[in-house]
Amino acid sequence: MTSINAIRFNEFSGAMVCDEQRGWNPENMIINSADKIKPVIPEDIVREQGIVACYGNTGTSTIGDELKFNIRKRVRQEYDGLKKKKDRTPEKFITMEELAKWAFEAQTKLKRDHINQTIEGRYGFSVNDFIRGYYEVEGKKIEIKDKAVISAIQDAITWSNRSGEMTSVFLNAGIIAGFDPQQGFRIFSLSMIEYGYHPVQEIFLCDGSGRDMASVYMTEYSNRKTVPERRGAIDRVEGLFEMILAVNAACRHDIGCEGYLNIMLFDGHEPNETRLRTINDDRSKLAAEIVHAWEARFLNRKTACDLLDELMWGGGTWETVDEKFCKASTQYEAMLDFLRGYPESGATC
Repeated sequence: MTSINAIRFNEFSGAMVCDEQRGWNPENMIINSADKIKPVIPEDIVREQGIVACYGNTGTSTIGDELKFNIRKRVRQEYDGLKKKKDRTPEKFITMEELAKWAFEAQTKLKRDHINQTIEGRYGFSVNDFIRGYYEVEGKKIEIKDKAVISAIQDAITWSNRSGEMTSVFLNAGIIAGFDPQQGFRIFSLSMIEYGYHPVQEIFLCDGSGRDMASVYMTEYSNRKTVPERRGAIDRVEGLFEMILAVNAACRHDIGCEGYLNIMLFDGHEPNETRLRTINDDRSKLAAEIVHAWEARFLNRKTACDLLDELMWGGGTWETVDEKFCKASTQYEAMLDFLRGYPESGATC
């Protein structure tokens, strides 16, 4: 239950946006604290190599958290090993395509581990034992011949029935996006169901339960762009504006999407240390409200975009931009009521 999204502005820059809601127990009680998109490149590697990347997961939150940890751990191990082998800081490290492959390998291993744990806990033998047809107990060989057991394990391994306890494992997908000096800004999709990782050729990718709404908005935006624009000339303010508009729609209409937005901004033209900026405090809430206010026509488009630009890239604080936001509308009281969830002025029951 989520809305994770990525957009490419050009070969050097892009953004990722997600919400923060999750259900945290069997009763699916709501909590707005999920960290759905996180950086997977340690800070010292960012400084030395200039690669920045984030992974966002949709599905089971604990699976997503484990994946982000494992991807980051793999990056750390590979980089430290390379530095030790060369006895110096390497001139080049990995590309986004290689990182996507590592993410997929982490995803595959995690899936196998969880399936194996379930089967071992239930039947007392591993998936490898099942494949070879027997297991051993105190030196005694026991063949696996029970048809019901064989069928249940096959269903667990392949998730052929698309239901049951393996749903929490298989029903996970992810987006990994970022910039590396060799390939530029790229977006990749990963899936435990479709079993693969693929480069995204469009300017955007939406996933999660909010995909149905967000994709409609982003598809309409993409369709308005010319081929040269889609190839690498998307205005960053306009692009982020449209993605926030799409996630806002998902938060209004789709289950499991709500809370503050988490906005990740990538820019390969910036110094290594600032190529990735994360905005998930009151500024992200204000950005969502600015876009929402424009959608209800309390602001004109240029004013809304200027406010978003100042907030995201112009160094504007929440206080200064919020003050300008409040003064920008000629219907401030009505806009405030609207943003608080009251019916628009003039609406009747």
